[in-house]
Amino acid sequence: MDLLKSLSEERAYSMPELQAIVTAWVASGAFENGSSVSATDGHVDEADYTKQSVYSLLYSMFRSVGEVKSELGIPFQFTFNTWGYAWPERWGPGPIAADEPQRFGKNAYTGLMHFDAIQKLAAERDGRIHLVEMGCGTGAGANHICTHVFPKCTYEAVDMQQAGVDTCRAQFAPRHRGRLVATRADATQLPMGDEVADVVAVCETHVTDQGEVMTEEDRKFFRSARRILKPGGFLVWGNAIPDIAWQPCFDFMASIGIEVLEVEDVTEEAILARDQDQARIEAYIQQALDKFIAFRLPHFGPRKREEASVAMRNLCRDPGTRLYDDMVTRADTYKVVLAQRKA
Repeated sequence: MDLLKSLSEERAYSMPELQAIVTAWVASGAFENGSSVSATDGHVDEADYTKQSVYSLLYSMFRSVGEVKSELGIPFQFTFNTWGYAWPERWGPGPIAADEPQRFGKNAYTGLMHFDAIQKLAAERDGRIHLVEMGCGTGAGANHICTHVFPKCTYEAVDMQQAGVDTCRAQFAPRHRGRLVATRADATQLPMGDEVADVVAVCETHVTDQGEVMTEEDRKFFRSARRILKPGGFLVWGNAIPDIAWQPCFDFMASIGIEVLEVEDVTEEAILARDQDQARIEAYIQQALDKFIAFRLPHFGPRKREEASVAMRNLCRDPGTRLYDDMVTRADTYKVVLAQRKA
C-alpha cells in the first residue's frame, strides 16, 4: 500500500477505511527497502507521490479525526490546510484573535481580499459580489470570507477532492443558506459559464510549483480563471512557490489578458507563522496519529508513525523540514497577488 500514490480524489474515506489503509501501509514496511519520505526533513520527490492521493488522504483524515485541542487547550477541527502567514504590520491591525488555532489560515484568506481594488468593488456593490475559488480544500476559507469578510457575497468553492467538498457541504455551506456552494471539479475544467465571477480566489493551490517551466496544467488553470472572470474582474492569488516560478506565471497571465496589478511579498511573515504555529502542529499530529491502532504494532508501527509524522510536518512547512528551509533561503517565496482581466 503506497499512501502517496494509491488513493483517489473521487473518494472520501471513512475512519474504518482509513484504519484499514494505514494498517496495510504499516504492514508493507516488512517488504520495503527504504522510504520515499526523508527521515531528516520530510522531503518527498515529485516522482514519489501524486497530489490526488496525498490530498485525498489528508482531507479524509481531517474529517475523520474530528475535533482536537490546540497547544493552548482550545478545541478545533483542522480545516485550514493552509500555511498562511502572520498579519503584516504594514496592512494595519490584525483581523484574527491571537489565540485562534487556525488564525494563520484565516489571515491568508483575509489577505487575499485586503487590496483596495477588491474593497472598492465590494463597497460599490454593497458587498454583493460573486467569488469563485479554484482549489478550495475543505471550504474553510470560503466559509471565513462568507462570514467575516463579505457577508453578502455569493461564493462557489471548487476542488477536485471529494473529501474536501464533502466537508464543505456538510460543515460550512448550510450556514449560508445558498450563498456558499461546493462543487467537485478539476479547476482546469470548471463546470460553469463564461464571465460569471467578479473575483477568482486562489489560495495555496497545488499548481505553478514546478520551477521556471510552466506545465500545461498551469496554463489550463490560468485560462480557466480568465474564462470565468468578468471583463475587469479580479484574480487574487496567494501561495509559497519556487521564487523562479513567479515571473513565468506573470508572463503567461499577461499573454492571455490578465494584468498583474500588485504583488505583496509576505515570506518573512509566513516564516514567522510557521515558527509560532509549531506547537499547535505538533499537538495535532500526535493527537491524529494516536487514533490509528496500526501505529501501536511492534517494530513497524513506531517506525511508520515517525515516517508519517515527519511527512505531515513537511506538508505544514514546520521548522526543520525541507519546505520550511526553502522559505528561509528564499528558494520559495510567499506572495499575495492582485491581477485583473482586461476589460
